[in-house]
Amino acid sequence: MKVVYVENVKLTVCQSCYSRLVKGDIAREIKEEVSKAPVRRERPKMERKPEDRALEEYEVVPDFAERVRQARERLGLTQKALADLVKESENTIKRIEAGRLVPTIELARRLESVLMVKLLEPVVDRAEAYLPSPSKVKDVTLGDVVILKKREK
Repeated sequence: MKVVYVENVKLTVCQSCYSRLVKGDIAREIKEEVSKAPVRRERPKMERKPEDRALEEYEVVPDFAERVRQARERLGLTQKALADLVKESENTIKRIEAGRLVPTIELARRLESVLMVKLLEPVVDRAEAYLPSPSKVKDVTLGDVVILKKREK
């Protein structure tokens, strides 16, 4: 395995990819390192407030517009009255009911409490479901993943 720098990005590549990078003059600054084991750097942990983490764990349901409209009508509220209750403009409520505006998590929570309807669902990380577990993947290089096509000159 070789470590190269392409546009200031550190990449670990196999010998075959390394020779292509050097030959094609893609890697301007190349620093060679023989690496036995991949080096893992942990990302710096950012301090977040507990309420920020709670906001990130939910997303608005896909049929939010229909749910808001039906709940508002069931309670006999006008769009203006609902806007006053959730401290938003009437135009915002109209756009939400039309499906042109996805409410923020904070606004969705206010709408949920006023309308007594479920607008938020827990986030399911869909990408993780399709990726193999890290314990099964060993030394995967860019060349293992990408299919290169040769250009005709």
